[in-house]
Amino acid sequence: MIGQYASRWRIEVAYRDVKQSPGFEQPQGWCRKTVERTAPMAMLIDSLVIVWFAREGHRHWQPCDHAWYATKRDPSFADMLAELKRRSVGRYVLSLPLDTLGPQKLLRILENAVQLAA
Repeated sequence: MIGQYASRWRIEVAYRDVKQSPGFEQPQGWCRKTVERTAPMAMLIDSLVIVWFAREGHRHWQPCDHAWYATKRDPSFADMLAELKRRSVGRYVLSLPLDTLGPQKLLRILENAVQLAA
């Protein structure tokens, strides 16, 4: 019985992570169908982020260099999501034809990129 209870830990962590996912706690729709679709969509997005990290993101991720992360070896969902944002924004910025952009437009693009990655 204790073994079965302990095996649920990963499921409980997954539920907690989904509930803390961006947008799950503050849905913009209030009709019945929107509310019913929010949780499955959050679970899907959560799963896609984890799958992406397992396939690609883990190669680039490094724990933060902070005193409270000194022993951290495994990424949290927030770490996975932040890495996905960094990679996506980086790929977007690198795909821009920078030779035709003026300095002001480039500065606005980089400011937007930093906001997206936060």
